[in-house]
Amino acid sequence: MTIKAPEIDKLEVPEIAWPEFVERFNIDWAAGGSGQHVSGVGRTRSGKTTTLIQMLDHRRFVVALLTKRVDPLYASFRKRGYHTIKDVSEWPERDWHPKIAIHIPTEGLTKGAAQRQASQIRRVLDRAWTVGKLDLFVDEISELHDLLGMETELRTFYKEAGSSDVALWAGTQKGVRAPREMYDQPRWLFFWPTRNRDELKRIADMNASEPELARQIVAQLDRYEVLVVDAWEDVMVRTRPPKL
Repeated sequence: MTIKAPEIDKLEVPEIAWPEFVERFNIDWAAGGSGQHVSGVGRTRSGKTTTLIQMLDHRRFVVALLTKRVDPLYASFRKRGYHTIKDVSEWPERDWHPKIAIHIPTEGLTKGAAQRQASQIRRVLDRAWTVGKLDLFVDEISELHDLLGMETELRTFYKEAGSSDVALWAGTQKGVRAPREMYDQPRWLFFWPTRNRDELKRIADMNASEPELARQIVAQLDRYEVLVVDAWEDVMVRTRPPKL
């Protein structure tokens, strides 16, 4: 089966330099108030996590939920001043540690291990919601949704977190396994290049007026190029985040 050629060239979507993009993003974020969420969709080694980590440098109170057993990028959080904990009971006062990374990896491949991990993560979501006024970063939200069976909790969190002034920053390698809310709830969506049909189809769930345009542009992006969609303002731009 042949792939249909794009009807719109990616050059029709403006490209802006990364420093200018970050400046404009922060201005728009400050003006937007609560209820803003951020999604990043990109394959392994695309630079997705690296980019979101850099963006979070500009946020004051951040909780990073890390669920992989080992990831070289986790060291970036320590270098950026995050206080690492392994249980909600260790959650510090934000005046002492405004940015924390909570590491809750799986203990194994058994059903019991998955249930224990899910239970701990539920406590993190509940604590973040209760504390409020923070940004919660989830490195791989598809794991929570697809493997740990937390569909209900994530749906509720997406729809209600804004009332506690909590912004969810979610990343995933596989958009097809992520909750639909990852596409239709955020204001900001970052898409790295893909030509996978199923991944491109998922962009249709985006809560913006031109998902077909976004889909065509994503399929044309260079390896480290990103399409950013502001769903509230129906604005799309291309940019190239730097590496850490």
